[in-house]
Amino acid sequence: MSSINLIDAFQEFKDAENIDRPTMMKVVEDVFKTLLRKKFGSDENFDVIVNAEKGDLEIMRPDHCGRWAGQ
Repeated sequence: MSSINLIDAFQEFKDAENIDRPTMMKVVEDVFKTLLRKKFGSDENFDVIVNAEKGDLEIMRPDHCGRWAGQ
């Protein structure tokens, strides 16, 4: 799914359910954290970053030395 379609889908859901933008972004973040807990048993080592303006989603996890990937 392209980021444009993702933005449109979230916008439609937000409008249909009458949810404000910060609440919608929190819901999206919580959904991904729930998926991480199911897969890894915990989400405490992950950061989930949702950028509603760009339609970006980032999930980051530190490597074995405690650095974030790409540092």
